[in-house]
Amino acid sequence: MKTNIYIFILTALMLLTFSKTAESQSNTTNIDTSGMRARLNSLTQKIETCKAENNYENFDKYVLEGLKICYTLQDTAATARYLFETARFYSNNMRYADALTYLNKSLSICQKINDSTLLGDIYSNLGAIYAETHIYDMALDYLNKYIEIAKAKNDEPSVISGELTIALIKSEFYEVKNDTLSLLEALKKCEEIYQKTLNNPEMAFTLINLCVNVPDKYLKARDFSDEQRSEHFLAMADTVYCTGLKFADQIPIVKTMLFPAKIALFCAKKKYAEAKKSLEAFKRDSQTNYYFVVAANTYYKEINDYPNYLKYFSERRQIEHKNFSADMCVKYERNQSEMQYKAKLADYEREAKERDKLFELESQRSEIQNNGMLAVIFIVLLIAVYKVVQLKNTNKVNQTLKKANEDINFRNRKLQELQVKILSQTEEIKTQNALIEEQKNNLKDINEHLIGSIRYAQRIQKAAVPSKEMMDKIFPENFVYWQPKDIVSGDFYWAATDDNRKYLITADCTGHGVPGALLSMLGISVISDCFAAITPQTTASEILDAVKNKFLESWAKSGGNIEDGIDMALMVVDPKNNTLQYAGAKRPLVMVRNNEATVVKPDKLCIGYNLKKIDKNFTNYVINTEKGDMFYAFSDGIPDQFGGEDGKAKFSQKNLLDLLSNISDFAPDIQQASIKANVANWMDYDGKKTKQLDDQILIGIRV
Repeated sequence: MKTNIYIFILTALMLLTFSKTAESQSNTTNIDTSGMRARLNSLTQKIETCKAENNYENFDKYVLEGLKICYTLQDTAATARYLFETARFYSNNMRYADALTYLNKSLSICQKINDSTLLGDIYSNLGAIYAETHIYDMALDYLNKYIEIAKAKNDEPSVISGELTIALIKSEFYEVKNDTLSLLEALKKCEEIYQKTLNNPEMAFTLINLCVNVPDKYLKARDFSDEQRSEHFLAMADTVYCTGLKFADQIPIVKTMLFPAKIALFCAKKKYAEAKKSLEAFKRDSQTNYYFVVAANTYYKEINDYPNYLKYFSERRQIEHKNFSADMCVKYERNQSEMQYKAKLADYEREAKERDKLFELESQRSEIQNNGMLAVIFIVLLIAVYKVVQLKNTNKVNQTLKKANEDINFRNRKLQELQVKILSQTEEIKTQNALIEEQKNNLKDINEHLIGSIRYAQRIQKAAVPSKEMMDKIFPENFVYWQPKDIVSGDFYWAATDDNRKYLITADCTGHGVPGALLSMLGISVISDCFAAITPQTTASEILDAVKNKFLESWAKSGGNIEDGIDMALMVVDPKNNTLQYAGAKRPLVMVRNNEATVVKPDKLCIGYNLKKIDKNFTNYVINTEKGDMFYAFSDGIPDQFGGEDGKAKFSQKNLLDLLSNISDFAPDIQQASIKANVANWMDYDGKKTKQLDDQILIGIRV
């Protein structure tokens, strides 16, 4: 649970009352300090009232007046504490930009007066705010500084509290970065902290923080765990949750904050009726609304009620981001750095100006001393130069004129030669341009002819695969998502039926474009030849073995071998006996029953030449079907497609399985549209579109 979690525990841990400014007498001014301190005490009481009533307008007014008094009294320690308490109030109310402003002002003062206690509190709050705003690097940096101060003071409760907050931040990397290792390390650290805080009254609030946040982390870890570890994580989640309930009588808000964990545990144990009953009994008011939304979001996702799940997911995001902008926090930090840089730059410029003034004075003194000597030398040199110039002037002018005439004549000859050369090159360029234009037109004609031929080949390929009418007749509930990379495709499909059974093949040839399409036509021919000889007793694996042998026989006639070939998934549906046989050549079969996906793995054999596995046969799988089961077969084009937020992630088979599980209840045409939209969205990122890497095919049938 993310929103305001870190702020809650830090507030509970500190439980500090607002410190009053120490009274002092001023011997150098006539300020009425006693009257100001009385006014400051009055403002403090008014501020506490505003906190209780969430009266932001008056709170801001009283804060500014109080700070003005603190500055006038020149009490830096009181000013730093006043700024810190103000920032903590803002952070508790999710006004993070205001909180950062006051925290950094307090930090600046605290570093000068070397108040380690307050400095640790400031680092802790800065870490919590940056954790809330998902700027994790800065959050971890400030929290590590907080832990260093706590260790120096031998403050074990504060050290453990900081370590727990860091563990909770690292556990969130699982969702942000899909980092399962960080989640497991964080849970291991949480178990150590749980044992340390379980019977330690000094660490009660750290234990409450752990009980509120950790059950959800344990339940997430079950998603990628084996059965034994999954049971351990569920048991730990239940144990930690029950421990937290013991504090509910002392601190009523704890029960409210534990409510999402309660619903998540009900769902993990498949107790959906109890979860729904608890949701209905939970009172939705301004204090508990967020926790209800988080719990409802978990419940409706677990029961696959996607309309309500999306509704509460949207509401949760609105609450979490209502008063927060990560950009605002980053902009504030950048502005702080720029201000510090400008201040240092101003100091450097001031020092440079002072040095320039000293240098200027020294230069003026030297200039006065040498002025007379320089004037005498200059006059002597001037007279000497004048005499020399006067003597050589006549000869130099004559020589210059003669040289200029020779230079002009030479340049005229070169210009005439250049003109002749340019005329010759112009004619040559015209000839070359004409030749280039002719070649360009020839290439255009060739390209148009090739494209026309490939498009005609596309029509031939489409005619070779089953039409939509044929597919609907054989499999009344089906869809075919077929997206070639180029005009023609290396992916194809084949379907047939007889009096007893129905047959469907989804295939992926090596390569794409024209080579892949030619290989697909050979594959369709081989499949058709093999199916002419099957009987009602022929199994799916025997059919696939026959296709492989026939394919190798075809290549042997050409006098050579092929190292690659065709990957296939073959389904044989027997409606009378409610069975489906499957055999796979490197392409799996996916069955979705009751929104749960099951993958039947293929053999690591392909329809092609493989010297090490040439004598191996395919495995035959028999599945007892139930009404409503969806079966899917696909090539590797969709799972291997790059895209996502940075355009560099693969769509992956896991994401495809999740998508198929979620849409399996919909009509086939809606499923096809959903797959097309999801793949298109995956390939679009940041206003750009990734290049399609391979042919894509995905076929679904309902039995």
